[in-house]
Amino acid sequence: MPVDMNIDFRNKISQLGRKGKVSEGKVLKSAGEVLAEGIASNINRSNTNGADYTHLADSIKTSNVKTNEFGERSVEVGATKDKAFILKFLELGTSKMNPQLPLTKGVANSKDEVSQILNAGMKGIMKL
Repeated sequence: MPVDMNIDFRNKISQLGRKGKVSEGKVLKSAGEVLAEGIASNINRSNTNGADYTHLADSIKTSNVKTNEFGERSVEVGATKDKAFILKFLELGTSKMNPQLPLTKGVANSKDEVSQILNAGMKGIMKL
């Protein structure tokens, strides 16, 4: 994206005020959910079942939209706190297990769809 397009987009969101921030948040959240699905699809399910057991694939979540000190907005995609250490071992491997790379593969597989969602959302916001 050219730098002036980025500036125009930021200005448009500022002009729209709350409506612009809500629209931007919806676009970011939907892109994050697609990424979460891509990551979860690369995680094998265990045979363990139970009322209180949650599979790692079901623990991949998208955070709410966050704004940093520079006004940049984002979402975080990853495992819940109770399952994050398992995801780390799957991604990086251990001395007894090769890396399975669910994060890397998930990002690579969903990159095009996430890009389409972000571009379509940006165009939609610019038309408001």
